[in-house]
Amino acid sequence: MPPLRYRSAAKQWTLLHDSVPDSKEIPNLPLGLIAGTEYHQAAVRLRAVDLLILYTDGIDEAEDEAGGQLGLERLLSIARGLPTDSPTAAREALIAAVARFRGNAPARDDATVVALLCEGAA
Repeated sequence: MPPLRYRSAAKQWTLLHDSVPDSKEIPNLPLGLIAGTEYHQAAVRLRAVDLLILYTDGIDEAEDEAGGQLGLERLLSIARGLPTDSPTAAREALIAAVARFRGNAPARDDATVVALLCEGAA
């Protein structure tokens, strides 16, 4: 799942794909290996007060009552409304937004969210 990144200087949320302009590929370091799966990794320099949100597929693959998936575009849309002053507040708001999207539909997968804030100058 591509992480969500908030660039504080630009006041902009984006999905952090391997091919963003400031990324650097890192070979041979995958985590959670699954046989037959292709892995790509990249490093991106975070600046002071940037946020990074990592999540499991239970977030972007959450389904509403009609069986429709949240998806990456809707996830990014939700991110644009998240608080950016606290990683805890951003994480909690994202989890709450996904729960509202699901409505009464049961969660079909784990939904883990880790939010990180870069506090120092990079």
